[in-house]
Amino acid sequence: MPRTPNQSGKLLYILKILWQETDPEHKITVPQLIEKLEQNGINAERKSIYAHLKLLEDEFNFDILQPQKDRKGCALASRNFELPEVSMLMDMVQSSRFLTKEKSEQLLQKLSAQVSCHQAERIRRQIYRTGASAKGENERIYYTLDQINEAMNNNHQLSYQYWDWSLTQGKRARHGGERYSVSPWALIFQDENYYLVAYESKSDRIKHYRVDRIQQACEEIDKLRVGKEEFQQAHPATYAKRMFGMYGGREARVTLHCKANVLNAVKDRFGGEISVVPDFSQEFFTVQVLVSVSPQFYAWVFGFGQDMEIVHPVEVRKEYQTQLEQTLGKYLKKEI
Repeated sequence: MPRTPNQSGKLLYILKILWQETDPEHKITVPQLIEKLEQNGINAERKSIYAHLKLLEDEFNFDILQPQKDRKGCALASRNFELPEVSMLMDMVQSSRFLTKEKSEQLLQKLSAQVSCHQAERIRRQIYRTGASAKGENERIYYTLDQINEAMNNNHQLSYQYWDWSLTQGKRARHGGERYSVSPWALIFQDENYYLVAYESKSDRIKHYRVDRIQQACEEIDKLRVGKEEFQQAHPATYAKRMFGMYGGREARVTLHCKANVLNAVKDRFGGEISVVPDFSQEFFTVQVLVSVSPQFYAWVFGFGQDMEIVHPVEVRKEYQTQLEQTLGKYLKKEI
């Protein structure tokens, strides 16, 4: 039988067909496999197909369902990523707010390639049924994340512009386009967004920035990072837990007196390792947590109504009380 130009790639073509078109529920017979190879200009015999399938299994550790064991045909029985894992990852990409629609689609296509075409179609139908959330607008976020990681690996500082929204100007660079110069120390994924945690020498403090709002491509500065001690003092392992809506504020250790029914919410917010002290009645508990005191923290407390009370420090309790009174005052003064 004469050799064709693609003959030397027979093994790869067989693997490609199995990868794209088969799974435990969708098998392909040896005659069908031979026909598909011929469509790609490759001559094949039944014996050589058996030999190549055995080679894929024995030498390259692919989990092949052999045709000799199943009259319905052969298939790729398992992969590095199982179907539920790919489904979960695709769902996360689809619902992610920091990814643009275009980047989400690119990632979904790449993840779809990790399963058979039949499985991918089924997953996509299931995911789109949930509906898409608001998506990001910064197409450069991949490159920005890469540049931030590269700067941290090189122990270098970063420079960039940072944007926000204006009622009159729409999207605009903050501080008149002035470039920020910071020492990057960590990336945090919180509230469906990526945040850069960095030390800013100008203000002599640790700050965080939404990565999708970093524009005018990050530039790595040939200066060594500073602020390592300040970053470590900021308790990096728990930094995100004490931030509410990733809004900054003064740091304080706050004592909360709570009803037992909000224990799950407190543990979810601050971590299962925090220590709580139950009251004698077992109906309430007290807990001390390190938080960044901000309006968002007060809003979180308010969401539990009478089931949560700020006990200490006194100044935090009074500040919360003032905010409640001022907010209530607005509603008492105005008539609809």
